[in-house]
Amino acid sequence: MVRSDYSWIYPSQSDNKADDVGTTAYRRLYHGIRSAILDGRLHPGERLPASRDLAKSLGISRNTVVTSFDLLTSEGYLETRVGAGSFVASTLPDRDMQTGDHSSCKKSQTANDRPIRLSQSATRMLTYQRRFARFRVARPFTPATPDLDAFPFDLWARLLRRSWRAPDIDLTIPDDPLGLPLLRSEIAKWLRQSRGVNCTADQVMIVSGAQQALDLAARALVDPGDIIATEDPGYEGIRGVLAASGAVVQPITVDEDGLDIDGLAQTPSPARIVVTTPSRNYPLGTTLSLARRLALLQWAQDNDAWIVEDDYDSEYRYDGPPLSSLQGLDTDNRVIYVGTFSRVLFPGIRLGYLVLPPALVPAFRGIRGFADGVPAPTTQAALGTFFAEGHFGSHVRKMRLRYGERRSHLKNLITVDASDILSVMPSDGGLHLCARLIGDQDDIKCRKPWSRRTLIVVHCLHISTIPGQKVGRNPCAVLCLVSPDGKKMCFRKVSVNWSEPSDVSLDVPRARESGTTSL
Repeated sequence: MVRSDYSWIYPSQSDNKADDVGTTAYRRLYHGIRSAILDGRLHPGERLPASRDLAKSLGISRNTVVTSFDLLTSEGYLETRVGAGSFVASTLPDRDMQTGDHSSCKKSQTANDRPIRLSQSATRMLTYQRRFARFRVARPFTPATPDLDAFPFDLWARLLRRSWRAPDIDLTIPDDPLGLPLLRSEIAKWLRQSRGVNCTADQVMIVSGAQQALDLAARALVDPGDIIATEDPGYEGIRGVLAASGAVVQPITVDEDGLDIDGLAQTPSPARIVVTTPSRNYPLGTTLSLARRLALLQWAQDNDAWIVEDDYDSEYRYDGPPLSSLQGLDTDNRVIYVGTFSRVLFPGIRLGYLVLPPALVPAFRGIRGFADGVPAPTTQAALGTFFAEGHFGSHVRKMRLRYGERRSHLKNLITVDASDILSVMPSDGGLHLCARLIGDQDDIKCRKPWSRRTLIVVHCLHISTIPGQKVGRNPCAVLCLVSPDGKKMCFRKVSVNWSEPSDVSLDVPRARESGTTSL
């Protein structure tokens, strides 16, 4: 028996305010009938009124009703019988879903409140949350951000258009997990000439950045419970991806000669991988001495271990030519060399590379094929041409001079105007300076008020790379050489991305706030 009143099936306003915005009449009727079927107000096999009669009773057009019926029929909620009309389907596609007013709200709350069971891998990774803020907008002393105003984006746009105007099959249907041959060849050539890396294009794998490189290394070489040794202090962004593999992340102290090789002998078992920045520790800026480089290579050979050399900003050395890589000293193929273009060019390029020992290439190629298939080719061709036509080398040389001038000026300003608060640590390159806080200042207490005053001193270096642990170290402040904005400001609002070094002044107030010096 067909009901006489169906006004309740077509609400004048949607219960879901988000759905009500821009909802058409047929969608409102569709949702009303569907909800009535799912919460049992319309029963399986029940006959609905003819489209003409239902349209008249609801005060809507017949086309609206026909469109709603057609959609419900195609999704399996209604059945049509020739000469008999439309009926609620006897078997529903999602009968157990309750979407009525009260049950929907109750189910939504239950679904949002229930605990989510994450994998052990995800739990380990999320243990290492970033402690320091990241800024996309122009903020002074933002770490790891190059001078974007100096990058030739017009040229870059032309290279992108050129590579995609008539793309070849390597771009449209890429199939090599290592990446485009042109870019790999240019990277290998550059590394041989500038960093003394022993490699061919066949050893280079393009990745989205250093973290993907470390993820691949951990997947290929680490079992749960293995030890991965990292520098302490070191870049915090790598810890989560390493811990996700089930490895035990073991911090090893860094001193004025770099990674303490003797500390590797103090681990419960020999580390499977050592992640190091021999050319320039982040953030202290220390360089691994030659004696320790040789000792580290010997240790890896004796313990059947691997070394990941993270060479994140070695292009910018100001007190001499770029240092030779650790990989160039390796005679036993123990070093996996990692580089990125995020700091040299711009972060959004999302390209980096691995230089693999020949024996590891087949394994990494296979693992990469299962992980994300192939590296996205969108920017690879343009970057390959950027290298081949000499633009990369030209950009690096220009920026090395520019950053060198800023570094010298910033060091002089600190010496003249802030030597009673900051003592600049020795360093011969990179995109930031590291300075020790003089006296009994606590970097943890200083960081928040300084950040509020827009002086971004984000790294508290006496914090260990293991959450909850500390290492005995004088507190330091990290001052970066670049920032996206070029305005003249005082030290409290300083930007060191200036057109001329003399455009920046240094004004250090000595006011006391809660017992600590506030810049």
